[in-house]
Amino acid sequence: MKKIILISIFSFAVMIAQGNANIYKVTYIKPKAGQTEEFLSGLKEHTKKFHSKGIMKVRTYQVISGEKSGWYVRTVGPITWADVDKHDANEKSKDHASHGTKVLRPYIGERIGPMYWSPRDDFSYNRNTSGKPSKMMRVSFTHLNPLMDGEYRDLRMKIKEAHEKTNSDDSFTVGQLVHGGKMHTYAQFYSLNSWADMASSGPSNASRMNEVFGEGGWGRLMSKGQKIIYKRNDEMRLYLKDYSSR
Repeated sequence: MKKIILISIFSFAVMIAQGNANIYKVTYIKPKAGQTEEFLSGLKEHTKKFHSKGIMKVRTYQVISGEKSGWYVRTVGPITWADVDKHDANEKSKDHASHGTKVLRPYIGERIGPMYWSPRDDFSYNRNTSGKPSKMMRVSFTHLNPLMDGEYRDLRMKIKEAHEKTNSDDSFTVGQLVHGGKMHTYAQFYSLNSWADMASSGPSNASRMNEVFGEGGWGRLMSKGQKIIYKRNDEMRLYLKDYSSR
């Protein structure tokens, strides 16, 4: 039964994404030691020349905390799966590929991706849909044990319900990794303008859960989470306007 539920949830997420501009292509890049300046110079030139229009537009972030601190993240989207084909064809075109080989490849030490993510509006709360980048982005990754997506859905829906019923001013987007990495991976994205935004300005999640689901509600949620989650990790990304086109 758990396997059937898992397949249904994943198929639903992919099906929803197929026809909508609901896919984000994400790539991590680590410059070679001592060649970050050359890498960024090439990245700026390459972005202006090949990533300034339509589905090729990109956002670039520097990871400034977490296990990938010092890496850079390039995100494209929202796009459709059909747009992914067009995007890949553009990158493989003679002019595009040869320019990347010239100004970027010599300075890249490691690369992870691309991987493809899709937002989960059913898990998100007060999601920022302005289309404008924030100065910083906190990303909290959650890695599930196999066949636990259904249980995780119940957990996320309770968290969302607690925010709704307590009129929370918080804002976050939950995304699901749908291709290109370790499956059963989710992430919670928070738009920030500075480190000061990390400070809590309202009731804690624990107090919200206890208020909505009764005393001990938070403890029960944490107990359930310990069974379905095997790893969590966090990173902060700094938006780089000069190396982005959206």
